[in-house]
Amino acid sequence: MRIIFFSFFVFTNLVFSDYLDYIYKDRSSSFNSFGQVGLIQTPSANTKGEDSIHFVFNNNPMWKYGSLTVTPFNWLEASYFYYRPRDLAWEVNKVRGDYLDKGFNVKFVYQSKNKKIPAFAVGLDDIGGTGYFAREYFVSTFNKESYNLTLGIGWGKFNNISNFSNPLKFINNDFEIRGTGTTNEGGTFATDTWFKGDASLFGGIEFYLPKMRGIKLKIEHDPFDYLNFSAQNRDDADFDLRKKDKNINIGFSIPINEYVTLESSFIKGNAFNLSFVVGRTFNKRSVKKSKFKPKVSESANKTRGGFYIDLVNNLNSNRLFLQTADIDAKKKELKVAITHSDYLNQIRASSYAAEISRRTTQIHNLDIEKITISNINVGLETSKVSYLSNHLSNKNIPKEVVKEYTIINSGDRNSYKQNRFQPELKLPVSFNSLTPNIVSHIGSPDKFYFGGIVIQNTNETIFKRNLILTSNITLDVVNNFDETPDRPFSKLPSVRTDVVKYLQGSNSIYIDNMQLDYFFTPIKNVYGRVSGGILERMYVGGGFEVLHKPFDKNFYWGLESFYVKKRDFNMLFDTLDYETLTSHLNFNYFFEPLDINLNLSYGKYLAKDIGYTFDLSRISKIGIRSGFFFTRTDVPAKIFGEGSFDKGFYIQIPLNLFTKNYSSRYTDFRLRPLTRDGGQKLNLDKSLQGLMYNTNSYEFRRQWDGFLE
Repeated sequence: MRIIFFSFFVFTNLVFSDYLDYIYKDRSSSFNSFGQVGLIQTPSANTKGEDSIHFVFNNNPMWKYGSLTVTPFNWLEASYFYYRPRDLAWEVNKVRGDYLDKGFNVKFVYQSKNKKIPAFAVGLDDIGGTGYFAREYFVSTFNKESYNLTLGIGWGKFNNISNFSNPLKFINNDFEIRGTGTTNEGGTFATDTWFKGDASLFGGIEFYLPKMRGIKLKIEHDPFDYLNFSAQNRDDADFDLRKKDKNINIGFSIPINEYVTLESSFIKGNAFNLSFVVGRTFNKRSVKKSKFKPKVSESANKTRGGFYIDLVNNLNSNRLFLQTADIDAKKKELKVAITHSDYLNQIRASSYAAEISRRTTQIHNLDIEKITISNINVGLETSKVSYLSNHLSNKNIPKEVVKEYTIINSGDRNSYKQNRFQPELKLPVSFNSLTPNIVSHIGSPDKFYFGGIVIQNTNETIFKRNLILTSNITLDVVNNFDETPDRPFSKLPSVRTDVVKYLQGSNSIYIDNMQLDYFFTPIKNVYGRVSGGILERMYVGGGFEVLHKPFDKNFYWGLESFYVKKRDFNMLFDTLDYETLTSHLNFNYFFEPLDINLNLSYGKYLAKDIGYTFDLSRISKIGIRSGFFFTRTDVPAKIFGEGSFDKGFYIQIPLNLFTKNYSSRYTDFRLRPLTRDGGQKLNLDKSLQGLMYNTNSYEFRRQWDGFLE
């Protein structure tokens, strides 16, 4: 009766609607239950578009499922998932419903510019995991104005009903037979099983119903045998729960607002399935920023000293803080050194500073043809940008012309300190803030999620421009840190797996970090720092970092080395017996055509294991960074434990995407399938790689959209 009523509801809306009703302004495809752009349980060949980030939460009688899905390119969709079945038990405590699986899915898409040609995709699900969801597929989607039609062929967990002999066997007979592709610990890429064994067809159709507030109707053929799919023939799989009466699923995608969608469906002929999708595609719309309207005032003092006073006041009132300044009368050049904390885009910051400086020179009737802005960070000169004054005053000059005549150079050590005007800076100066915050940890062997609310006091004391003390003292308000089941024993020194003990602590007030940093630049394009104190939540110690970042090259390299001791669980000043020296040589290469960043690190990790970390990320034009990493060390998989090796992915989202004002801050999602002790690094604050971001020529070339915008 339920499916009859459901079908009648759909039919009446189709019959009594005009054809044009199906043309809805937002025609982007919806998500399936597994966090992929698709139908209900099966994928399609579409994506949400570049710079999309979505959380998908799925719930049905068989399982709870959560995923984070990102699209760094139009042709690449990647997702990280957590899966908790209601009928499977965790082998540690044998309690049904406590089992937890996690893994990664990836889909590569080809979409022709000719809209008459269907989109095509190839996908790999649950790669490097336990294999409970392992499946591979080819899928094609024909996109029309009123509907999307999808047809695909799948292997692995697709191969359960209505299967047929593998059509790829004509390439090689090895494609006929598929192994198990699973390991007890997971973490390996079962490449010898990909696209092998029997295959099954899947597919369906998605209709657009615009007069129903953009609701989409989805009907699909579902090939899965749920006794095998996601249960891997486990003895504790519940037959009554997983039995399947129908191969046809039917459902609706219901947009709640621009950011939230409800996915409701009736699956396998006997179960309701519900998903919530939260997210957005950032390249479609961002919060419109306030127009650049600098605050510029003048004084009655028209002397050279009066000009410098006005320059200080005008820059500071626009949160561009003057460090030094000088006028070269012969070259008709004004040199200005600034520091700021609001802008990731250095062209935006320097052009704002140059325009404010130009208006100030105009007020004082100074003949200035060129304005050079030095960008200063932690007392180090990172770059110099020279603008022509008439390019700043004339808004009709094309940006490409401005770009051609603007001179951008690397910082020249401490040359800005030679400028004649240097405002008096009373040091030390201290900045203090008291804010609520969320403390969380995802991926512990103890529990999927630990979280709490704290009040954090952050203090920054500047003794010299390049000598800074930073501290974070935290008051615990509420948390779930005491909800700790028994966990598997680590065969390595517990350098990370006991993180929950630090979260629990013995004090309601504790110190997150208390670190003194000294920054220096011994030669041009070389930066260094020496740090000591409470470096992070779990470690105290000291060490150094050196970074060589040639201004006109698309690579840089560095060395870091720190001697650390493990902190006591009360997170005050006491330490435990464990200590080690951790050191890494880092190399970074930026592939400009695709905006892809490659980072390779080699050295000694916290558990005294030696190996390398490979990190590949993509930085979009609007500043979103998404990437993945994996670490291989001399620790064998059996000793490492579940997961076999350290891996994960991350997303960094600039906060200025959500506000009318600019901000250099960002939110960071970093997810691992499971926290283990092998391949673990220090979580260092004020890393030179971060401080020197957006400071060389290839990074500047990506920033010209910020010129006086």
